[in-house]
Amino acid sequence: MPKPRHSLTWLLLLLPLLAGAAGPARACGPDTDCLVGSRSYRIRLPPLPPDGARVGAILLAHGYRDTAANIMADADIAAAVSALGLALIAPQSDGPRWNLPGQPGGPRPGIDEMAAMDRLVADVIARFPVNPARIMASGFSAGGMLAWNLACRRADLFAGFAPLSGTFWNPLPEDCPSGPATVLHTHGTEDPTVPLHGRAIRDTSQGDVFEVIRRYATWGGFGAPVERRAEGPDCSRRTNPAGRVLQLCLRPGGHDLRAIDLVRAWRDLAAIQGW
Repeated sequence: MPKPRHSLTWLLLLLPLLAGAAGPARACGPDTDCLVGSRSYRIRLPPLPPDGARVGAILLAHGYRDTAANIMADADIAAAVSALGLALIAPQSDGPRWNLPGQPGGPRPGIDEMAAMDRLVADVIARFPVNPARIMASGFSAGGMLAWNLACRRADLFAGFAPLSGTFWNPLPEDCPSGPATVLHTHGTEDPTVPLHGRAIRDTSQGDVFEVIRRYATWGGFGAPVERRAEGPDCSRRTNPAGRVLQLCLRPGGHDLRAIDLVRAWRDLAAIQGW
């Protein structure tokens, strides 16, 4: 089984500084923002193990014009993640959308989502008993676009990535600087908001999901797809020589965030990692 490839040196350097500032702020949680500079996130912890062990986590990025508070208020998501024994982390975007390459109007200057995620993860580890080697980055819709960008540029920061109904904006990246990661993508076959083949929005367009998978597979050295039928979606899985997995699951339905998709992605990641 592949081992996580986390580069935690920067985390170890940041932890003492963040821990010293985390005392009064530790009261933040599912109903109160955890502040990290000008950005914030919310977090819900599961019942903690009696031995004091750190727990795994799912970082779930919200969609366009949505909020971290709404993610935390989703009872189905909350119950499903807690039942897995995981923390749920919901980051908040700066403005109505995540600031990503190719977005309508172009990226906003001065907002670096990758650096913001670096700081967020370091802050979570300093404040809460979360295992840095067992965090899955996911996101729905525009949050799924963030998850794809994180997979491309922060492969070592997370154990795996689970974009839900999201893709890159065009033009698609030619390669990914942080190396291939395990990416478990789920999409509805009748999605009208982020169709599988994408759609034009103002001065840009959403990337074709099949082309994203094809390019990532070629660039990351992933082999031929193997069909695997799960309960609900039809999935195809590719593996590369390092043991990373690229999976596309297509399920019936449209553009909606479903707890079952998040649970399936985590269970698949756990099996791949041998947890």
